[in-house]
Amino acid sequence: MTEARRAREGAGALALCASTIFVSAFLLFLVQPLIARQILPWFGGSAAVWTLCLVFFQVVLLLGYFYADLLSRRPLRTQAIVHALLLLAACAMLPVIPDAAWKPTGQGDPATGVLAVLAATVGLPYLAVCTTGPLVQSWVARLHAGDAPRQAKVYRLFALSNLAALAALVVYPFVLEPVFALRAQAIAWSAGFGLFAVLAIVSVVAVAKARPVWIRDEAAATTAAPLSWSDQILWLLLSALGTVALLAVSAFITQDIASVPMLWIVPLALYLLSFVLCFDSDFWYRRWLFWPAVLVLAPVMGWYLNTPQRSLPIPAAIGLFCAGLFATCMFSNGELARARPGAARLTRFYLLLALGGAVGGIFAGVIAPHFFNGYWELPASLAVPGLIVLWLARARQQWVWFAFALAVVVGFAAFLRMDAVAVSTNVFHASVAALACFAAGYTAWRARSWAAGAGLAGALVSAAVAWLSIASVLETDNRTMLRVRNFYGALRVEQFGIPGGLTASRRLMHGVISHGEQLQGAVQRRLPSTYYGPESGAGLALLTNRGASQRVGVIGLGVGTLAAFGRSGDTFRFYEINPRVMAAARSHFTYLADSAATVEIAQGDARLLMQQELDAHGSQRFDVIVVDAFSGDAIPMHLMTREALALYRRHLLPTGVIAFHISNRHLVLAPVVKRLADDAGMQALRVQFKPAPGNATLEHTSEYVLLTNDARFLQDPVVLERGEAIDAAGVATWTDDHSNLLAALRWTTKP
Repeated sequence: MTEARRAREGAGALALCASTIFVSAFLLFLVQPLIARQILPWFGGSAAVWTLCLVFFQVVLLLGYFYADLLSRRPLRTQAIVHALLLLAACAMLPVIPDAAWKPTGQGDPATGVLAVLAATVGLPYLAVCTTGPLVQSWVARLHAGDAPRQAKVYRLFALSNLAALAALVVYPFVLEPVFALRAQAIAWSAGFGLFAVLAIVSVVAVAKARPVWIRDEAAATTAAPLSWSDQILWLLLSALGTVALLAVSAFITQDIASVPMLWIVPLALYLLSFVLCFDSDFWYRRWLFWPAVLVLAPVMGWYLNTPQRSLPIPAAIGLFCAGLFATCMFSNGELARARPGAARLTRFYLLLALGGAVGGIFAGVIAPHFFNGYWELPASLAVPGLIVLWLARARQQWVWFAFALAVVVGFAAFLRMDAVAVSTNVFHASVAALACFAAGYTAWRARSWAAGAGLAGALVSAAVAWLSIASVLETDNRTMLRVRNFYGALRVEQFGIPGGLTASRRLMHGVISHGEQLQGAVQRRLPSTYYGPESGAGLALLTNRGASQRVGVIGLGVGTLAAFGRSGDTFRFYEINPRVMAAARSHFTYLADSAATVEIAQGDARLLMQQELDAHGSQRFDVIVVDAFSGDAIPMHLMTREALALYRRHLLPTGVIAFHISNRHLVLAPVVKRLADDAGMQALRVQFKPAPGNATLEHTSEYVLLTNDARFLQDPVVLERGEAIDAAGVATWTDDHSNLLAALRWTTKP
């Protein structure tokens, strides 16, 4: 065999392996939003579904990397046979469309249901896809055994796989989702999986054919020096840090800063970009740049978390946390790239990366929502980088200076929380902080190493951030009466004014979104407020052409404000998916208790419950249905589709009204609802309300779309005066199989 032919065979095998890795990573990331979008309506459209999906995929990734690590130690022929069998078994589970039998009943822990349907639908195909990356890279390492420079470049294939993941992240929401229905997407992904399976098998055949050119001894390809425990623990910690930071920052900016649709894409893209840069070349990661960036941004982010009045503009706050996340990910992934082992230990390296990601994902996605009453995993992730920096810079007697740093850290942390009134205390805290800064600088000068100073500063900052976070949890917040968290997010009840006073009020908050507010005076507390006053679209639907009694269905409880419209003989039936919201509405607000109507609350996703009620007992025969589950900016889209409207109509009297509450800063939803009405043969009117300045009933600006076929309602003088026509030209009808959130985005943010 000529040298030229050998080179061609080697290059061909390498090209096939690179193509397989790219396609596998593209499919790997494409299936995540695809399957999540399919099951999202089953579990109430909660953002926690996305987090649980990520946790599931992290755990399966760990299993896949464990499989790849074990299999890579076997002869190439054995690897080919075993992996081919796995690919064939995965093909038998296609297409990746969840069976309706997995739909939840509304009872039990939804997290268990999410994980079960994921395992049954996409578990094996996802396992087959995620194992291929490290396995094919190990084949390439075998291909270049004995050629150290070529082996060192094997890790660039990891950068290639993350580039493919980044491409999938962009392609799905901006190209595939707006154009193709969910079923078509699932079938197309399944076809892509078939192509990938063929590529994987052809790649191993090509490597087996070209391998004798590069390696003569099978044992030589797998022999390597043993790994140290310290290195493996470092890989684990760095990987876990990146995952926790990603999940914590994503949850915080989408729920506590701004609930902007698809905002979660930004932190995930930055996370993937850091992998691409760090493993593409040593050029991109520079300790002198990213160590100081992390050690500066971590305390700034910690300061913002512990500031009672979040005073930064929303774009600046999002920019701060995205910059901090990127710096943290570049630090963690850059240090991973620097510490990567030789190609012979490649699969073990990836296994520990996956283990760290799974541990971080389980901590942030499963443990934290059950044991924390706020997003405390975020300050925890801010405290870790400084400690890792100290460990990495542990040479030259840093442990001595670390002890000194701990002695001054309390004063430094207290300085960050100093009282603007207590001047003498502030002077003391400022002096202690200056002493700490001098200690860090002196350390760096004596050690003749900026890393030493950075390590000390990192330890100082870590302890300060941790101290601040603990203090913020332990100290009494006079305004926050309740702070709880579960699968559906973090809630808090805030008290304004003196409890019981005429102007005092309480508000239920989910991140930055208000779910209702109630005045506390004996008379005022019975008045509907915020988005639900008499002049709102809901008020118009409930008060116009009222009979002697009426039956009202409300999707979304909030604090129960709409119950204030209830009279003796009326029935108000609320559908609420979050048990924490139900408990807060009963324990801290009185709308439900004060209502003269009969109040019923059904726990679970409204669509699932209404379908079950229809099947078991027939129509609820509502006079009015108020759809109020997306007053925030993260909407459960399954509640405003053709199929959803058809279900609502079956529970509605022929003269009934459906009121969609669409007040939203980031989405233009009126044309979407108008198109649904046209599709169903109903009339649609927009009702907007803007309160006068200084109104005493806490009424807010609101926007509703009312759907009905009742001629009496449509001819009512108040409806004729306040109802507005809606232009829905160019808007497609949303269905369970296809909806286009991107087209509904309001590019100029509404105040």
